[in-house]
Amino acid sequence: MLFSKNQFNAVFEEHWEVLYKAAYSRIQDQAVVEDMLQDIFIDLWSRRDSIIIRSTLKAYLLTAVKYRVLKFLHQKNQYYIRDIQGLDFVNATEEEVHPFDLLYERLEVVLQKLPEKNRLIFKLSKLEGYSTQEIADKLDISSQTVHNHLTKSMKIIRTELSDATPLLLYFFLP
Repeated sequence: MLFSKNQFNAVFEEHWEVLYKAAYSRIQDQAVVEDMLQDIFIDLWSRRDSIIIRSTLKAYLLTAVKYRVLKFLHQKNQYYIRDIQGLDFVNATEEEVHPFDLLYERLEVVLQKLPEKNRLIFKLSKLEGYSTQEIADKLDISSQTVHNHLTKSMKIIRTELSDATPLLLYFFLP
């Protein structure tokens, strides 16, 4: 995927705000989030001639944000993160963390197994950063229905990816 300078600037302008919101919702530190996004875009630019994106560019960038947030939280909390979904404290080392691309591919496979509505709602929420209310408004359904679809999707994904590092499950499925 080769970018010209103008194309790259257009990608930055198109996606920066959504990426910022996604990272800031987890970290809530403007300077850290801005540095994180800068690193992601520097990486994208430096690998522009060799990078292979198997989904949309937006989904790839949002997943990169999630990975960077995970790494930040992992370092900040000295390898201990409590999963609010009921997991115990996890002591994760770098060797235990699945490679980013492999995990993303596995997630994509699992998403294809979900019913269409569940998949759409999961992607809007977890990959594109929409709130429950925004999804409800967009799809003209109640926020409770959105919540129900997300709960069902997360249960399926959690089961399918149960062998993944619990720390990554925490990150993808809060």
